[in-house]
Amino acid sequence: MTAAPEKPTSTEHRNPGITKKVAIKRTRTSPVKVFLRSVYWLITLAVIAIVLYISFEAGWMIYKNTAH
Repeated sequence: MTAAPEKPTSTEHRNPGITKKVAIKRTRTSPVKVFLRSVYWLITLAVIAIVLYISFEAGWMIYKNTAH
């Protein structure tokens, strides 16, 4: 049996003289998507605000009616 050839280590694979240039694709965000995302968040925040307001009003009415 012959011995298996040694695998080179990771430091031997790297050659500092060669640099790889990677181009990053810049995708433009669609204004329609930005608009829809902002409308979604506005509606979500409005619904949360309405729920909190109704809860506060209901709690205030219960407090006022039980205080007497």
